[in-house]
Amino acid sequence: MMDTDPFAGLLARIDAALANRDQQAAVALARQAVPTTGAGQSALRKLVHALMGLGQFDEAALQAGRLVRLPTPLPDDLVLDGIVALHRQLLPQAQASFVRALDLDRAHPLAAAGLWRAWAPAVPDPSLLRRLVSALAWNAETNDDCRSALAALVAAGQCPVVVFPLYGRVGGYAAPRNDGVVSLVWNGLVLGRRSLRPAPSDAGGVVALDFPVPTALAGHADLHVLVDGIPVPGSPIAAEWTRAPRLVAEIVETVETGGRKWSVRARDAATPGRPVAVCLDDGAGWTRRLVFRPGPDSAPADLHAVSPQQVSMGPAAARPVFPGTGEPVPLSRPPSATMVTGAIRWRPIDIIVPIYGDAVATAACLKALRGSMAATAGLRFEVILIADGPADADVTALVDAVESEGWATVLRNAGNLGFVRTVNRGMALHPDRDVVLLNADTEVHGDWLRRLAAAAYSGDDVGTVTPLSNDATILSYPDPQGTNLAAVSVPLLDDLAATTLAGRTADLPTGIGFCFYVRRDCLDEIGYFDSETFGQGYGEENDFCCRAAEGGWRNIGALDVLVGHIGGSSFGPSKAARIAAALDLLDRRHPDYQAQVHAFIAADPLASARRALDLAWLKLSGPRPSLVVCPKLGGGTDRFVDQQVAALTAQGIRVLLLRPEGTAAAPRLRLEAPDVPLLRSVIYDADTGLADLIRDLRSLGVERVILHHVIRATDATLVALADHWPYDVHVHDYVWICPRIDLIDGNGRYCGEPAVTVCETCIRANGHRLRPGLSAAAWRRFASDLLAGARRVVCPSQDTARRMATYVPQARMVVEAHPETPSAPPTPVAGDSSSVTRIAIVGAIGRSKGYEVLLSCARDAAARDLALEFRLIGYSQDDQPLLETGRVLLTGQYAEGEVAALLQAANCHLGLLPSVWPETWCYTLSRMLDGGLTIAAFDLGAQAERLRARGAGMLMPLGTTAPRINDALLELARRKRLASAAPPVIG
Repeated sequence: MMDTDPFAGLLARIDAALANRDQQAAVALARQAVPTTGAGQSALRKLVHALMGLGQFDEAALQAGRLVRLPTPLPDDLVLDGIVALHRQLLPQAQASFVRALDLDRAHPLAAAGLWRAWAPAVPDPSLLRRLVSALAWNAETNDDCRSALAALVAAGQCPVVVFPLYGRVGGYAAPRNDGVVSLVWNGLVLGRRSLRPAPSDAGGVVALDFPVPTALAGHADLHVLVDGIPVPGSPIAAEWTRAPRLVAEIVETVETGGRKWSVRARDAATPGRPVAVCLDDGAGWTRRLVFRPGPDSAPADLHAVSPQQVSMGPAAARPVFPGTGEPVPLSRPPSATMVTGAIRWRPIDIIVPIYGDAVATAACLKALRGSMAATAGLRFEVILIADGPADADVTALVDAVESEGWATVLRNAGNLGFVRTVNRGMALHPDRDVVLLNADTEVHGDWLRRLAAAAYSGDDVGTVTPLSNDATILSYPDPQGTNLAAVSVPLLDDLAATTLAGRTADLPTGIGFCFYVRRDCLDEIGYFDSETFGQGYGEENDFCCRAAEGGWRNIGALDVLVGHIGGSSFGPSKAARIAAALDLLDRRHPDYQAQVHAFIAADPLASARRALDLAWLKLSGPRPSLVVCPKLGGGTDRFVDQQVAALTAQGIRVLLLRPEGTAAAPRLRLEAPDVPLLRSVIYDADTGLADLIRDLRSLGVERVILHHVIRATDATLVALADHWPYDVHVHDYVWICPRIDLIDGNGRYCGEPAVTVCETCIRANGHRLRPGLSAAAWRRFASDLLAGARRVVCPSQDTARRMATYVPQARMVVEAHPETPSAPPTPVAGDSSSVTRIAIVGAIGRSKGYEVLLSCARDAAARDLALEFRLIGYSQDDQPLLETGRVLLTGQYAEGEVAALLQAANCHLGLLPSVWPETWCYTLSRMLDGGLTIAAFDLGAQAERLRARGAGMLMPLGTTAPRINDALLELARRKRLASAAPPVIG
């Protein structure tokens, strides 16, 4: 196809020659292009550059003269003429050209720097000096020559002090003297001070000024710089120039014959009027700095309003960097068609620690990091701390201490760039190294880095690696939901991981940023974090991992490393909003991301690793001979189990708890250790994992089983335990003979223990608490065999033992009352002048505990207007109907230790135990007896047995109606002279 613009092609060839340092070819091509109409002025400019490159300054001057004599010379043309005059030592001519350039562009950086070089201080011009200083200061952020010129003017005494914005800080230079102070001031408040006495770090005969701007004020307040209370040139610094930069750029790359061509544009999204520099370096000696100047008075609305600059370069790939902040300019490159395979040599590693706030956590992090360095001897790495404009003096002091000790490289951001831009800066620092991003609220241990690097090179396609942590979402251990760092020992857990899971890794949907290893070849291909989209943090590493996965890289977890993490401390109240915003962005960019994470959580591929760690942790404490089997049930059963475990522990016997849980379709077994409560992951599938369970119990030293309850336990689990160990059984209810557990029929009454055929009908009609499709007869046969095989079947009351013996006569029944906490002798309630008899009921009152009895009694008391009131210390299955009677007051749910105080505050005359099933013990009865109450109950079960033995109750036939119960309570109160109520009318 014919080139439609031959001049453009010719100019491109000149650019390529200049990029390849072939000045002779560039001169020849430029001479060919100059006479043409379309390319003349541009070619003439390139010709001057090429001639200077050859050192032919006389001819360069002739050609530059042609440029400036054109009808509309550009500022760049005048600058070029001035530069040639400088080389020829024609200072007045050079000064005149640079002044003309400043007339056209009052902040042209090359004109300002050139004017300084051509400056004749012997003939000072105050007006011109002000113009020069203003132009130099405006370019100080992007032009090193302009900053050097300002320092030289101060050193020469022509400008005692000058200040300028410096990417979110306030910089400047001042002439040294033995007295005097420079102050940064806002609203009368001194934000920073600097003595004018020179420091060892000052050079060039000037005092360097560098004031951080507090984050809270950045972009919101004009700041004044005063010397001994007097404003200095350049002060005040306008609020918009105190913002930390948010630099963005776009680079479009095209490959040409013999080289590359880039179209580059850049701007500062935080302060659009700020000039922005982009530095290009191909690592082979070719560098180029591009400066994008919207102009002192203009601010483009967006990046695409910035005019692009074209750059031609050789075949080597260049690294674009924002030199003002050290951040890399992100490049969008298509993923490689094929991934390099084969043995990959380990690279050196940069450990990048961004530092901002929380001095205590940061100090702990740095101490642990330094302490671990000895364990990584021989591994090539460098610790790089990047202070992200911390406002906390304690944090600054920590950074200063590290810098003086010299064990880490310290960098300081110009202002508060935010986490993402800060780590991008760190990742761009050494393009030949892998990186580990390490939060300043982490704690590392031992040779963590070596193990992390080994995981990174465990496969050619590994892109990122994340270790386990106490708080790391999908990589959390010991609790998968996260554990407070103060509750764990990082050295203990990391050593457990290193020995138990050596070399073990797992594929992840995403890495976690608290400790994040990125291989350089992955970083080179995928690009840096998206700082513009993800701002101050959250979501940036997830986006990176998604992009890496799309490019064929794997994100893995190093399961043999655990790094402590405080977690949740960053960003304060804004955290939830940041997470929500990040997830929204991720959903839009990577629609499958959340589905992949949820699928990972559901599958839980790390479960076996966590279980292995838990078991290793358990084994550290020695053998555990007693296995207590009981699901979490609440109430009296859990209370008894807790008491038994405490008693065994006091005897020096370590205990394991086996908790059946889950559903009938997906039954599970969870092991717990009361003395190691952080363990969460010793979990087995009750259908497929019994062999593993038995093996692990043996390895933990189990010698006997104490079986408390079978609800949610599979028959196979019970048989496996019974086949391998001797066992005792403790009876807490009647699950062994009644699948409904409490011998209550569908009408809410004690069933009377009828023939098993009636039980079959009952459970079909009313349901039960055991496995689906259950036969009452088959269950009793299974339970009978299990009970018969026990060393002891321990019943808490004689009544319970008699009932159980009826069904399992061959079992070895033993009666042992539940242990009770010693209490003070009961104090009977004294008679009072109240006309209302107050009745106490304690506990969670459901159907079997007598809810209908209590409701009927309350309604009867209201209907007959009896001087009777019921006070429920606890709650019921449905409080509202009770409250509607106007005769029931209730406290709501209580803690175990609160019962005595609540009973005392209720100041009741009598107690009522309305339970309609034969209790096996009844802790609520114990609480009321401890309170000194005379108690009314039905003549049934352990409650009747205990009240008879105590001589402290009134027993009523089961089925007594509510009116007769109320009349009996009033009569009992009258006879005991506990209240001044009138006697009921019996009839």
